[in-house]
Amino acid sequence: MLGTIRTKEKCPQYKGRFQGEPLTCPACKTIPTRYYIDFYWKKQHKLYSDEDGYSLSSWEQADRLLTHIRHEIDRDQKSKGKFRFDPKNYVRRDLNKLKFENYVRTWFAWRAEEIDLPEGISRSYLKGAESYARNHLLPFFGGMNIREIEDGQLEKFRRQLPRSLSAKTKNNIFGLLHKILRDALRAGDIQRFPEFPVIKFVIPPIKWIDEEDQALILAEVHNPVYRALFLFLMKQACRPNEARALRWDRINFERNLVRIDAAMDERVFREHTKTRDIRTLPIHPEVRAAMEAIPTRALSGYVFTYRGEPLKENTVQDYWRRATARAGIKISLYQGTKHSGGSQAINAGVDLKIIQEMMGHKDPRTTARYLEVCTEKLKSYWDRPDYPQSSPKTKNKKAKLL
Repeated sequence: MLGTIRTKEKCPQYKGRFQGEPLTCPACKTIPTRYYIDFYWKKQHKLYSDEDGYSLSSWEQADRLLTHIRHEIDRDQKSKGKFRFDPKNYVRRDLNKLKFENYVRTWFAWRAEEIDLPEGISRSYLKGAESYARNHLLPFFGGMNIREIEDGQLEKFRRQLPRSLSAKTKNNIFGLLHKILRDALRAGDIQRFPEFPVIKFVIPPIKWIDEEDQALILAEVHNPVYRALFLFLMKQACRPNEARALRWDRINFERNLVRIDAAMDERVFREHTKTRDIRTLPIHPEVRAAMEAIPTRALSGYVFTYRGEPLKENTVQDYWRRATARAGIKISLYQGTKHSGGSQAINAGVDLKIIQEMMGHKDPRTTARYLEVCTEKLKSYWDRPDYPQSSPKTKNKKAKLL
């Protein structure tokens, strides 16, 4: 009979060849995970996948394909030239698009086109994702068909990642791969979503400073625009990119309110925040005074500007680093402003729900991390005059029997 189902694999336990129909190991009865069809029609042919590009991963799948091939060859022979069997019809012509390297290139191009849409990803995320793909995903999965990425390949990939990478970075890399394959599943390019390995990592504790240290840093900030910006970040506890996107028409001094509903994506204004929320907050008295002290209002409408344009991210970071260095305090911009604002609010006894809304946290678990730093509140509780003091221990006396 025309054609044979074969495998290149050997039994992983006994190292012997698989035999019989269906192919099995005579000793332990295990079966292969990959098959191919070997047949001769005018010349030798080997097929490793079906018409849709899926690898032949079971005997039944390979047998169905071989049966169909035999039927078409028989039809060719009986039709006297009216029907031609062509083995090329069993190799999907766009199979090259399913190579991981090509699919990822298309995925990034698609995502880049959506950047300016409300549901699009940010430019900063896209840059980081491209770096993960270039340095880690493509070297391992590059020439592989995305339909062949299964649980086993994911575990092998995890094991070969450099030990120097933090667990959080590894988790981010797998997160990117998860997004790519999830979109492939939705597009119908894969039929099964593989099970991803769980990467456990410890979220580092929130680093923050108190208002006294913030005052020392602000004492080194003499530019009124930067002083107003840093005060805004400290007291309103918003993200730096949200503050850079703030416009004067979002501030109502009469009602003493500020509306946060946009953010900068590198140098591009986006009409939504990271979590796509809208927050209306009361303006802190010190923030109001600092904003009113800004010498001029730019025609562009932005609050924190240089020569009329919103401050650049790297410029803000550099100014903050110089101010903290002069103050002798080592703290990042995010930690010294947003994180510190949330931590100070917790220690002041502000309700967790209010802090969540103020900081724009979509997930309450993110805000709950600030509970770990509620140290000042505990100290002040201990220092109260009416706090009960432990009395010296006395020996227990046995009760008298009546």
